[in-house]
Amino acid sequence: MNHRLFIVLASLIAPLPVCGEVEIVAGNDTTGLISEPFSVAFDPQGVLHGVEFTKSNRIFRVVDGSVEFVAGVQHNAEKQKPGPDVDVHDGADPMKAVFNGMHDIQITSEGIAIIGDSFHHRIRRMDLKTGAVSTIAGMGDRGFGGDGGPATEAKFNITMTACLSPDEKRVYIADIGNHRTRMVDLESGLVTTVAGNGLKGLPKDGDAALEATMGDTRAVTQAADGTLYVLLRGGNALVEVKGGKVRTVVNASGKKGYSGDGGPALKATMNGPKYVAMDPQGRVLIADAENHCIRRYDPKTETIALIAGTPPTASSKLGDTLLMTGLKRPHGVRIGPDGMIYVCDTYNNRVLREAYQE
Repeated sequence: MNHRLFIVLASLIAPLPVCGEVEIVAGNDTTGLISEPFSVAFDPQGVLHGVEFTKSNRIFRVVDGSVEFVAGVQHNAEKQKPGPDVDVHDGADPMKAVFNGMHDIQITSEGIAIIGDSFHHRIRRMDLKTGAVSTIAGMGDRGFGGDGGPATEAKFNITMTACLSPDEKRVYIADIGNHRTRMVDLESGLVTTVAGNGLKGLPKDGDAALEATMGDTRAVTQAADGTLYVLLRGGNALVEVKGGKVRTVVNASGKKGYSGDGGPALKATMNGPKYVAMDPQGRVLIADAENHCIRRYDPKTETIALIAGTPPTASSKLGDTLLMTGLKRPHGVRIGPDGMIYVCDTYNNRVLREAYQE
């Protein structure tokens, strides 16, 4: 048997934690050290891949319980910030590719990684089979422009997240500096704005999506029915975009704080939320980063619940469950194909998992 195939299969059949058992998947002396994991996703074989933030700027995967780095020149962008004309080294060798402050990775059913290369103001593409890296959106210089034309000729202002639509035909980009959600049609390669008028502030319920203020659009995810959920970092709120209209669904006040778990989501408060993802039941997972926790919004009941962390304070304590485990500014969350919940415990430099409590 091919050695690599054996390793992949072994990683898939390895014993998983039982319900209520938290495991460090990456980020210690046993698995291998990582720096500031911001997002994780899974390839068609179920292998976890993740991205590091500005201190290392690499893409890693976890095979047979060990971390392997598969793309990116390791560099500390905080010490030496590359200019707008940096050569990102698109090409066949992924280890020569240069990234800067990646916030997101999502992977198609064909093994194509879509990467939010945030401080390069680009969306990058990596073929996990060949390793080839290319750019699918963004010229690299900060700005706004290009709607209606090729995404590769468009300007963005910090491409935070790049969410695949459920049918994998589109990528929704949280263009935070432009206060907009933009969309790339992967077949035509064209880019358009789908929500936000470019101004800061919270939208009013019922506003047309393109006329609404969507300040600090930090992350976006799409439900199976087409509803977009847009996370507004500065407004500490979650907004839905449905039928061309917007509505705030978490934290109508926009105030910073920690409150509301177990009750109406509109009355809850958050503090600098950073990421959203869908669970298999159509609920929205929220990385409430500055409250150091993961929360879950249920569109059916319009309630919010705490599912990981010990808010509102940061901690590195590893508990028996995620609700007993301390987190430090988590920036990513995902449900894996194994039915586990994976949490990017970003500033504890680790990825955690536990059986998902539905």
